[in-house]
Amino acid sequence: MAYVEMNTGIPWSLVKGGFKKTPRFNTLSQKTAAGRGSSSVSLMPYPGWDFEVDLNLVPGGESQRFSVLQWFLGCYIATCGGGAYFLFTDPNDNAVDDQEQSVLLNVTPGADSPMGRTGDGTSTAFQLARLIDQGVDVLQNVSNVEVFVNGVLTDAAISDTGVATFATAPADNAALTWNGAFRYLCQFTDDRLSGLARESKNSGGFLWSCSSITFESRFI
Repeated sequence: MAYVEMNTGIPWSLVKGGFKKTPRFNTLSQKTAAGRGSSSVSLMPYPGWDFEVDLNLVPGGESQRFSVLQWFLGCYIATCGGGAYFLFTDPNDNAVDDQEQSVLLNVTPGADSPMGRTGDGTSTAFQLARLIDQGVDVLQNVSNVEVFVNGVLTDAAISDTGVATFATAPADNAALTWNGAFRYLCQFTDDRLSGLARESKNSGGFLWSCSSITFESRFI
């Protein structure tokens, strides 16, 4: 499926609110009958991501072609605010280029070790992911992917959801790694840009600012 893409030339501000990004989970908690502690389970074993960004004195206008303001508004309007998904490239976090930080998770139906991180001799489908210290982050919407089995570059078909499918199952206990680029599939959380404003004008036209633009990553 083709998605709207947020233009990578938009200069997100580090002057006002900064570039905010935080992992998000969905946890259910229940107090015990004895009232001692609680029982909790996360409905999301891997994080989604919340973003909050702002524009600070960017040039352009609604009808000014190739301007920063039009790039941003074009994406927002094309998605009808929060009505559809768009692809977002985090300018500071968009690639896995250290194989020691990469991981592939076994998603083959009926696998003996679901979400296992090594080959088992029979499984062929593995989800691309990465390690963030002790945590695991599932990645989709990938490109320029290279997959390695025991350090050897190996052909694999890569789906839109970041699943690598091998023609031949990697051997039992084979180390699986990869590198490549990724983007986040996101959805705006608000249907109205309440902070968008023309703040000043110079020889090139208006300068715009917009605080607290929020959106969330989605899995497909």
